[in-house]
Amino acid sequence: MAKARTDDFKTPLCRLSYAQTLFKPRAQEEGKDPKYGCTLIFEKKHRAELEKRVAETIVAEWGPKGIEKAKAGLIKSPFLAGDGKEARNKTSGELHPGMGPDVFFIRPSANKDRPPAVWWKDPNKQEDESTVYSGCFGKAVLNCFAWHNDKSGDGVSFGLAGYQKHAEGERLGGAGPIDKEKWSETIADEGEAPKETKNGKGAGGLFGDDEIPF
Repeated sequence: MAKARTDDFKTPLCRLSYAQTLFKPRAQEEGKDPKYGCTLIFEKKHRAELEKRVAETIVAEWGPKGIEKAKAGLIKSPFLAGDGKEARNKTSGELHPGMGPDVFFIRPSANKDRPPAVWWKDPNKQEDESTVYSGCFGKAVLNCFAWHNDKSGDGVSFGLAGYQKHAEGERLGGAGPIDKEKWSETIADEGEAPKETKNGKGAGGLFGDDEIPF
């Protein structure tokens, strides 16, 4: 039996994290199929808008009483607290970059055979992680769907159809690719390599045997 699912919709402005999985699917657990996905961080003022989509899905799947089941914790929520345990490093307990008490986050995903569209200014150009990176701001195209698992019970999750970058932001979790134009130098063509480096000796051939320090 098919589970309830909303039409695609656009989210409010959010901050992107774990951007690498937008471009390369990854298995969340050993033995599971790899999926595309990301983490989307929202200001708390936007939660009501997304909760409406979740409530719509719950009622479509479990009827009006499903709302009471969700409030009682019997339907797993897709919303995660910005200062909760899922927002923290499991070893140190410190909050991950971008998290805090003023935000919440979700983890939408897409099957490996349906990679999400990722674009910026040109809707016909598929971007990569050099331009759409963890820390930038944008809006996602999602859907909301119900699910049942014999082990985990009932729940609602967000499916990921696409992400459009809207603005730059401080990178999260690393500096990202370097600016090759900034660091590049013009390399002159100076002919063949010195004869001392030939015959398989490589750079070590520039030194006499007694001068090699290793």
